Amino acid sequence: MQNAIRLAGLSVCVCAMLFTVANARENAASGNTIMVAGLPRAADRPLEEIADVASHYGAVETSDGAKLRTIIAAPEGTTEPLHPLLFTQWVSCGSIEYREGSGAREMLGKLARDSGLALIRVERSPDGDSQGPACDELDYDTEVAHYVEAFEEVLEDERIDNEKVYVIGSSLGSTTAPLVAQALQDKGYAIAGVAVQGGGAETYYERMLTFDRIYLERRPEEVNPEDIHDEMIARAKFHYEYLVKDRHPDDIAEDNAAMAAVRADILGMGETDHYGRPFAWHQQAAKKNFLAAWAAIDAPILVIFNAFDQFEAQYGADVIVHTVNQLRPGTATLAVQDKLGHNNMRYDDIVKAYAGEGGEPAWEQTTDVILEWLDEIR
Repeated sequence: MQNAIRLAGLSVCVCAMLFTVANARENAASGNTIMVAGLPRAADRPLEEIADVASHYGAVETSDGAKLRTIIAAPEGTTEPLHPLLFTQWVSCGSIEYREGSGAREMLGKLARDSGLALIRVERSPDGDSQGPACDELDYDTEVAHYVEAFEEVLEDERIDNEKVYVIGSSLGSTTAPLVAQALQDKGYAIAGVAVQGGGAETYYERMLTFDRIYLERRPEEVNPEDIHDEMIARAKFHYEYLVKDRHPDDIAEDNAAMAAVRADILGMGETDHYGRPFAWHQQAAKKNFLAAWAAIDAPILVIFNAFDQFEAQYGADVIVHTVNQLRPGTATLAVQDKLGHNNMRYDDIVKAYAGEGGEPAWEQTTDVILEWLDEIR
């Protein structure tokens, strides 16, 4: 089956999916690099294969010179253009191509297969086949700008009916999703719905304080409850210097012993990065007014909160729903899922969830919530 893929404004004919996968397997034996829709790819790295779904690979060159892999996934046999479902991803670096057995990617596969929409993903620089700044050097503003530029070009693909645009964000993608949706809306695209899971609309400063509070509260064998008060005061000071005043964590640690102790115990913070991303990424995120973006999006909203989330508190989800429903009554929906953690695993209790003990995959439940909501708003 041949498909036309748009690349930098051109239409090029490639033998997509089955032919390309076969070529990849042939070339793997010789260790060659192959070209897939304008970008080089290791021959031993298979393209995604989702049951009953055709995945169409493309590429976009952004204004700053990055070359980003794009993937449109739609039900196999689709002949008419589909409305798009744009996906913004979590904070950690790595490809978002479908891989069997990964709960987060199984969700994407089910959405592509069952939503009746064309799932559109952009591989973040330089994940997957994308080329550009290293992910651990990529800042927040650039990441959001890349999403907007790439989505804007793919929305003009002949497979896409861009009269209605849906957006979904996962984890930290819950912060980028409203920013991307608002930017596209400002460019004239009709945003038809935005769904997020794993993030809210409190300030990023508050969000990171919540991370720290949960980190202290859910380790009862390591942290005494009576110590949490003073710990949080110290951490509030540290995060203000770090996120609001844009100071380097090492410089803050030199202020006094209390700040040094916090610097040594911030979850996910290394010598040069925080959750695998540069400090500037988090500092830029802290400047974003997420609630203003949610208030500006004129579309139905779904916010999913998992009750055993290891990082987020329900307040962040509540503030989105309450604010939107005050402005546009009845357009925002909150779905609270009992006993599920941040990564859509089901646990017996909240402390075991934080430790990641004994979880069972529940990604299908979360996906069904999204699919039911999509059916309702359409």
